[in-house]
Amino acid sequence: MADPLVQLGWEWRAERALEQRAGLRLIQIKKEGNGLFGIGRSPSLGGSLPDAQRVQAEIIAVDRLGRAEAGTRIGFRIPKRELRGAKEGALVAIGMIGQDVVCFVPAPAQITETSLASWISEAHCP
Repeated sequence: MADPLVQLGWEWRAERALEQRAGLRLIQIKKEGNGLFGIGRSPSLGGSLPDAQRVQAEIIAVDRLGRAEAGTRIGFRIPKRELRGAKEGALVAIGMIGQDVVCFVPAPAQITETSLASWISEAHCP
């Protein structure tokens, strides 16, 4: 049986203070379906995201206690543009406010799982 997946949302940060940062390994990235008759693409829907992608990831490290915990598998939706070219298997940092991911930053090539914990606190999270 697979690990349970903690579902998070997506919001843009809008200059709000982050509650927590986490370092992740991306497990899966899939284009989200548009729903029946393309209804999921409708900009009038509150949950509509441009070119939405569904991401599954494992949390490797966190900067402080909070909702996210190391070893947890998470899932969230994100606009494709916000992935900034990250692919499955990549290491990334996310910023969180409540139950939402609010920023996403791919790690530089020299960052490893071992160094991820120290890097996430200095990752530029727009």
